[in-house]
Amino acid sequence: MLRTTSLLLAAAFLPTASFADEPTPQAPPRTAKTFSPGVRSLEVCADGPRIHLLLGEYAEGADTPVISHRVSIDGGVSWSEPVPVNTGVVSPHGLHRGADARIAAHEQTLVAAWTTAGSDKWGSGPIATVLSKDGGKTWNPGPNPADDGLTDGHNFMALGADTAGNFHLAWLDGRDGERGLRYSVSGDGGAHWAVNSTAAPKTCECCWNSLTPLDKGGIAVLYRARTPRDMYLVSSRNAGAEWTSPAAVGDFRWDINMCPHVGGALATCAGPKGQRLHATVWTGASGKSGLYHLLSDDSGQTWSAPHKMNVPMSWHPHLAADGKGRVAAVWDTMTASSPEVWSAISVDAGDTWSVPARLSQEGVPAGFPRVVPAGDGFRVFWTSEKPGQPATWTSVKLLP
Repeated sequence: MLRTTSLLLAAAFLPTASFADEPTPQAPPRTAKTFSPGVRSLEVCADGPRIHLLLGEYAEGADTPVISHRVSIDGGVSWSEPVPVNTGVVSPHGLHRGADARIAAHEQTLVAAWTTAGSDKWGSGPIATVLSKDGGKTWNPGPNPADDGLTDGHNFMALGADTAGNFHLAWLDGRDGERGLRYSVSGDGGAHWAVNSTAAPKTCECCWNSLTPLDKGGIAVLYRARTPRDMYLVSSRNAGAEWTSPAAVGDFRWDINMCPHVGGALATCAGPKGQRLHATVWTGASGKSGLYHLLSDDSGQTWSAPHKMNVPMSWHPHLAADGKGRVAAVWDTMTASSPEVWSAISVDAGDTWSVPARLSQEGVPAGFPRVVPAGDGFRVFWTSEKPGQPATWTSVKLLP
């Protein structure tokens, strides 16, 4: 396996509308909306031998989804029967890939979260959570982790649990008049959340965030900045009371006045100097467009030179690492004919990478993959949608 020289392949950036500051919250009139059927949200997390899967699915003609939880104890080969988690709680608003409902687990304690309807110009609002204390067999409503009391958009969440059982949540909201990155932590399984802190006061408007616990009780969060639209990392060692200065994860200096709707991914593994932090980021910067892996041996203060994942038009990344120094990167392509899911694996803590391989079936549109450690390898998940058919989910085993 060779770490190949980056090929500066021009990946087409798909432009989107620019976003203005969010208006003063007010409740707009609401009308029923019918969503395309099938799986519109997929999230997965691993906790020891257990893999937890959270799906958001619309039935034909339905205007609200059913969010259900399943668990696997054999690396994703078989799954428990789905258990609905949003019965009797506020349903999600605007659920779609890239703005998925989130789940995290520590032993038998699980927390799931999503954005509900509210008063911003896109109709989104506060955060809803649900909690389980029995590994997902039963679920109960939890509190809103945001403490601003506002009803406008709180979106693009990142949720994770550390080895001590603390649950960490990061999201975007506009409480200070600017779209910014907020954070809270719960030490009791989501029953209560700490006073919110601002990890970055001004961010891109609608790219998803990623977080990962660091050793010694720290937390790192990856987000997209606004000027430039590069990915940055901030970290805290005291539960969000103080945050490091933002560090660019790939200094591409991408200056555009629009949101690309693409976040990044984070993972950690053991490295030669202790804990090693991995990131995958996408940029549309002219002459540099593409998907890159970077690594850091100092908790994200400095980063390696970007290593390009040499598949044309790649984006929508995700990462996972195990206790053996192995790292799996997955992503999809933005080809107009048939988007595909790809992967690459490192067995030496990210120093070198395998030749990328396509995982999805040729000719079947597939996107937004997720990956978790699973036994002697990894398990990859994605959604597919054939014309005129409901969206479905797929998973495959990925071996080093």
